[in-house]
Amino acid sequence: MGIAVIVPWGTDHGPRERVWEKLRPQWEQTSVDLIVAGDPLFAERGKFSVSRAINRAVRLAPPEYDRFVLLGADMPPDEDTVAWAAVQLDTEPWTLLYDRGRALDEHNTAHFVAGELAEVSWPPVALFASPCVGPIAFTRATFDKVGGFDERYEGWAYEDVDLWYRLQRDTPRSTPQSYSGNPLSQFWHPETHHDLSNDNPNVRLFAETWG
Repeated sequence: MGIAVIVPWGTDHGPRERVWEKLRPQWEQTSVDLIVAGDPLFAERGKFSVSRAINRAVRLAPPEYDRFVLLGADMPPDEDTVAWAAVQLDTEPWTLLYDRGRALDEHNTAHFVAGELAEVSWPPVALFASPCVGPIAFTRATFDKVGGFDERYEGWAYEDVDLWYRLQRDTPRSTPQSYSGNPLSQFWHPETHHDLSNDNPNVRLFAETWG
């Protein structure tokens, strides 16, 4: 059986799309099997749903894929972490991937997009203050058992935390969480959508669901 990387993606016609146009060919040149997950209701509803995109990708993935790794469209290929996750999922139902990370700034990301960097010079790595739950790996059986992502979450915020909470509750690991050893690396993208106030329906939904 096999493992695939799922990257949720909906066009934004902006800086993040230009980063993805550079990164997708890099993924396709690796040995990793890549699934680009679209939200079928994105155009109709006007909000990209990571939940819908990933649920659909897992449902439609060929049956030979029994394990999945979720990574972002602003993250460069990380074959070592994908291989590490595959081994983890031999014995565990799911695993987080990173406990530390680094992000390229806007200026250098623009140079990367323009093809002006021979090699990316990443800034120092820092530990996360709390678990990084967006990049995660799970078996198909585990995903099915918890019902996948909650599709009531649209736009940005808490769909990943909600899934992680249900994974811990319904399919707990048999060993303590460990990490791949590699840092999460991200290119810059605008964060104007990062609203964590009660004006964001996802914030209210998470509070109502988990207290």
